[in-house]
Amino acid sequence: MDNDINNKIQNFLQYVFEMVEDMERLSQRDGGVLACPKCATTYAGFKKSGKMGCARCYDAFRPHLSRALVNIHGSEVHRGKIPRGMGGRHQELVIRRELAENRLMLKKALESEQYEEAARLRDIIHNLEQGGGENEVV
Repeated sequence: MDNDINNKIQNFLQYVFEMVEDMERLSQRDGGVLACPKCATTYAGFKKSGKMGCARCYDAFRPHLSRALVNIHGSEVHRGKIPRGMGGRHQELVIRRELAENRLMLKKALESEQYEEAARLRDIIHNLEQGGGENEVV
């Protein structure tokens, strides 16, 4: 039975490695040009047309898209708008969004061992939870 399990594991790993190799081969078309492994849309083609070929293009071009979004919008995350005509709820929603964003950045800072940044974010979060604004942290 152990031999059967070992064979299944070996076959599975071989399948995974072959799939990774196929993905790498398909994602590099036309002499190293970045392309989607599913629809073969190239990054240059996307830049020219402004249209993705399929949903997998977002994963294939993610590193390039992140930089482009930061350059265009100042952030990788779409924040959307919060309508002002919500009375007192507008400020509450703004603070809740800032809390969520800062908690996510805190988690990333801790994962990458950027402890000074994590401490700064912790202070911002604490201040927001106490009802202050993000800019009030010293």
